[in-house]
Amino acid sequence: MEIKVSDLMKSGWRAEAGRRLLPYDLFKWWGRRPALIIDALLLDAVGIGDSVAKEMIESRLSYRSAQVLKGLVVCDPMCGGGTTAVEALFLGAKEILCSDIDPASTVIVKAMIRVLEHCEEVYSVLLSIAKSVYDELKDLWCVDDYCYVHTFLTRRCYGDYCYAPKWLGTFRVRSGIVKVAIDEKGELYEDENVGVKNLVKIPKGRLVEIRRDVYAYAVELYSTGSNIERHFVSLVKNDFIAEHLNNAQSKAGKILHEVCTPIVDGRETRRLLRDNLTCWEQIFTPRQLLTLVRFLEHVKRESRELLDVAVALVGTIIRTASMLAFYYQPYAKVNPGLVIKSFWLPPYPVELNPVAGDANKIKTIGRGTIFTYLRKLRNICDKLKDVSSKGITNNIIVKAQDAINVNYNNCNIVILDPPYPGKVAYNEVTQVYIIPFSMVGVSTSKPSGSTINIYDLDSYTNYLERLLTKIFIEASQVIVYLLMSNDKKGEAVLSILSEKLKQKNIAIEGLGMVIGEAPGALGRGKTKEIVVVKLVKYS
Repeated sequence: MEIKVSDLMKSGWRAEAGRRLLPYDLFKWWGRRPALIIDALLLDAVGIGDSVAKEMIESRLSYRSAQVLKGLVVCDPMCGGGTTAVEALFLGAKEILCSDIDPASTVIVKAMIRVLEHCEEVYSVLLSIAKSVYDELKDLWCVDDYCYVHTFLTRRCYGDYCYAPKWLGTFRVRSGIVKVAIDEKGELYEDENVGVKNLVKIPKGRLVEIRRDVYAYAVELYSTGSNIERHFVSLVKNDFIAEHLNNAQSKAGKILHEVCTPIVDGRETRRLLRDNLTCWEQIFTPRQLLTLVRFLEHVKRESRELLDVAVALVGTIIRTASMLAFYYQPYAKVNPGLVIKSFWLPPYPVELNPVAGDANKIKTIGRGTIFTYLRKLRNICDKLKDVSSKGITNNIIVKAQDAINVNYNNCNIVILDPPYPGKVAYNEVTQVYIIPFSMVGVSTSKPSGSTINIYDLDSYTNYLERLLTKIFIEASQVIVYLLMSNDKKGEAVLSILSEKLKQKNIAIEGLGMVIGEAPGALGRGKTKEIVVVKLVKYS
């Protein structure tokens, strides 16, 4: 069946769905564009015929590089999660410029490039360090022959009582699925009718205080033997585990140095401040924080050149290995705060052990641990050998820079995907990739310039006009693709730009509407549909 480039733009999301396309599945990014849509734009720019499109896409999905962009320079001045940069690499661009004023973007892209260049080395070093951290802190996470997977927490406490979800979890038996619930006395029992909205009231004095106003009422343990078994345990009834948990958190807290990375007041962070969280370190339990700090410290000390990769890895698992995560049965861990691209501490968080699993067999227990992503990394090493062997990653330049300050003289193709008007302040939510630097005392500097103002339509449009004008002055033969939200504000921006740019002999051609967020992105937002336009200067 023939695949047309125009059809590919519309169906790129569907073609990628369910594939967990690498390397993007390793480091998550908010609202990442489907890779095949970016491929379609790059193919359109060089006039690739529809008959070749199918071959190109099959090549990409098989992780084989191509040479369709040979001799061309591709530029993305708002690089974000690096999709354009990586796809241009796969398609054989002569050079790629990936810049973004958000330092978190450069961390992610540099980490991906490092993985593409030296995958086996990265995997081997990080695996060794993860095993060392597992052994070093085993007494905090394990007791006798069992280790913690999840610790169930509640923040809903009033007076002498706390409220918590009655449904703890499920396990499979031959006859089907068994639901495990907890009652007011802390007894565990099977209840096939329990649901996610059912709550239980438990005396606060019987619970374990993890942090100020955060209490644990139950845990899930797994056996460390050859046959891994998982068990739910009530902290109300099991004094031995309750005491171990209390001692482990207390010990971790004493080991940690007093560090505070301030949470800056903003649209995406204000709910954390309302909950009296002032430091990013407070979104973790003490032993979670110590585990992640130890992992980063080992990397910094033993293989500093891999610190970007380790930071990107820790930034990704913050959504699961912190109190931002909660246990929503039966779908496991998901935090709607991060799904809609914002921060909030749920009323019933869950503490995930960041190093849960079999460290020798690299078998993960629980979703979103360090070992979860090391398994993904191993998968990348197997599938991306073609890219690594050809050394094509030498062609990419990654800079933290304001788009207005970029030099576009050599650019043949520019893909411009700005934050959309009135939507999400990415410079706030991407702090998850800056927090890990603070954990190990590494400072990050923001480049000079200003971020595009997504809350002032006039300022937003003026910025894009200045940027596009600069691009066409410096590279008159360039082809520019602009992605914009498919809503009233996005429509207004394109209408204003069209009128202003027409006076400068720059034509805007609409290429249609597409589903603009890739499957498996770190956050699924309010902008599912986007509009793609093509800009060319005419004489």
